[in-house]
Amino acid sequence: LTCSCTVRNSLWSAEVLSDNQVTVYRDTWGVPHVYANTEGAGAYGLGYAQAEDRLDDLHSAVRTGMGSMSEAFGAQYVQQDYLMRQWRNAELAQSYWQTAPEHVKQLVGSFVQGVKAYQAKHPDRIPAHAVELEPWMILTIGRAMTLRWPVGTIMDDLKEGQRRRDASAQGAQGPAERSNQWAVAPSRSADHVPILLTDPHLTWEGLAVLYEARVHAGDLHMNGYFLIGSPLVGIGHNQHVGWAMTTGGPDTSDVYEIKFRVLPKPQYEYDGEWRDVEVKMLSIPVKGKAAVTRPAFYTHLGPVMSEPDMKNGRAMVGASPYFDQTGLFEQSYRMAKSQNIQELFDALGMNQLNEQNLMFADTHGHIGYLRSGATPIRPEGYDWSAPVPGFTSETAWKGLHPPQDLVHLFDPPQGYMQNCNISPQNMLADSPLTPDKYADYIYNVSWDSNNPRSRRTLDLLAGNDSVTEQQAMSYAMDVHDDLAEVWQKELREAVAGIEKAGTEASGTANAEFESPEFKRAVQAILAWDGEFTPEARATSLYKFWRLKCGDELDLSPLAERKPLDATARVQMLGLLVQTMGEMKGKYGSWDIAWGDIHKVGRGGQLFPVGGTDFQSGNRQANFSETLFDVRSKPDAEHPDHFVANSGSMAMLLMFFHPDGIKSYSCTPWGQTTNPRSPHYMDQGEKLYSPRAMKPTWWNKAELMSNVQSTTTLTLSP
Repeated sequence: LTCSCTVRNSLWSAEVLSDNQVTVYRDTWGVPHVYANTEGAGAYGLGYAQAEDRLDDLHSAVRTGMGSMSEAFGAQYVQQDYLMRQWRNAELAQSYWQTAPEHVKQLVGSFVQGVKAYQAKHPDRIPAHAVELEPWMILTIGRAMTLRWPVGTIMDDLKEGQRRRDASAQGAQGPAERSNQWAVAPSRSADHVPILLTDPHLTWEGLAVLYEARVHAGDLHMNGYFLIGSPLVGIGHNQHVGWAMTTGGPDTSDVYEIKFRVLPKPQYEYDGEWRDVEVKMLSIPVKGKAAVTRPAFYTHLGPVMSEPDMKNGRAMVGASPYFDQTGLFEQSYRMAKSQNIQELFDALGMNQLNEQNLMFADTHGHIGYLRSGATPIRPEGYDWSAPVPGFTSETAWKGLHPPQDLVHLFDPPQGYMQNCNISPQNMLADSPLTPDKYADYIYNVSWDSNNPRSRRTLDLLAGNDSVTEQQAMSYAMDVHDDLAEVWQKELREAVAGIEKAGTEASGTANAEFESPEFKRAVQAILAWDGEFTPEARATSLYKFWRLKCGDELDLSPLAERKPLDATARVQMLGLLVQTMGEMKGKYGSWDIAWGDIHKVGRGGQLFPVGGTDFQSGNRQANFSETLFDVRSKPDAEHPDHFVANSGSMAMLLMFFHPDGIKSYSCTPWGQTTNPRSPHYMDQGEKLYSPRAMKPTWWNKAELMSNVQSTTTLTLSP
């Protein structure tokens, strides 16, 4: 393989490429726009660009998929590696590669060649944990990401008994992978075109850190976010169709309780006969230590997912259609090539994508939704949310449901819909998607009935029958707290009650409630507009006060928009006094702007940022979050300050005009992990901090006036 590269500062006209050439334009944000005549050349250019921006992450993603993180980074990854090996991730990918379709081999093989071409040109940038890349290894990445959801379902089923004994158990709170999506039909759009938002709220580390790019390669056109290490778009759009994803979906996986014994050899009972258990000893290399060896047990139903109960002769087996599936890349390719939402819907019928709420739109004026996932057809008479008997064929699956059986909706007359991790019956006013129309395991609503992001989105979309481009952007970046008015009303009533009583209560002197400083604090909260903007000064006091109340009081009435009792109201005022004192001790004042202590950034580059997420303190009753969802952790150097580390992280807002798609995007940091690059934190500073979006310049004519650099690569035959 050879690669010749030409770099220019700008390009003002399109160049003619041969089939063995690819041009990577970098726009003013450093985002790559890959142009090639063939799909293989395009994949090559994308591989080169990903390596240039995030070579460390790319090799980490491969190691994650292969189950070899411990070898490079230590024992903390042993359990993760064990699961990847237990699920035979590398084994299945390598086997599939032998008979993979030619277009899969071309795309993946060319992508890997592009990565290697960059490494050959820049050997000093190859990380110490790099692997010797082979094309089939790339396929482990998508499977590793996909398996997070069905395995999470299996773990929930294993814990269901405990959850039923304790309704407040952690599992009932739902997963960390929360996201926003909404669609507007032409009938409610000012430009009479569909509008679609995708806004995943994932962690900003590991596999979930998506890679932004645009690719035009032959008939393959992709714009949006890619898994690092993948040549196919995960969420985004092509020339005709776009799609968004949020966590939620049907119940795709189960737990079977089997009868298990180890003598005379490992076996399990099925329909009255004892079958042999397949036993594999998995050896996991660990950096600086001896390899860890653990057994893995397999039945025809699936692998044993927990330590067998040898005293009672029982074991729990995880069953999922995803455990042996290898067609995710083929489905992703079909999705990327779809010409309308019906073709996209048909591609989803391959049942390779993990359970998700999928929302989509096209340039033909249509919007749609599917609560997707590879959903087994289950026998009736069993509770599939908990372990079911695995010693009889009476509980055996009867195939997979086609997408037509699942919860779906096309072009609702309401002209809009949203699913920010919620029940389909709360997606739009008078939703036709009610649970009585579906089997419980298809509808599958538990933790995701409704939430503050859903209520806020519904208010915005239902209240506007002519959404403009600017309004759509403001909705995507909205930082209004859904419970602000509720708390302000309660504060107002609490103060009025104290003034009326004129007495001391709850150990707090009435004089403290009458002090000028306390009254200023109360007035600041009451005058606040409920927006978590960086410059808002009452916001910090309000949030710390609410969290303190959550630790001390039963806030369930407020969550239901009902008043607290008189005693609790007095207590909440006392807690406000305490909060003011604590803030003065930490910050010198309680009157500080939210952006003074709430930042986005990395590598010492920090910038004020709005948005919030209430994750502690009586969580369920005190829980709220802004649409622009920014979760944070204490700053290592300044523990009383907070740095964003998850939440809104790969935003894409799409407008589906008949003559082409116009889209805007925003990420919290920058395009590259190279701290010396101007694109290390430029989006965080200039977009994420002020809550702005950048054009994707999907149209080449628009791109050419915003090109920062050009690299032309030539592939060897």
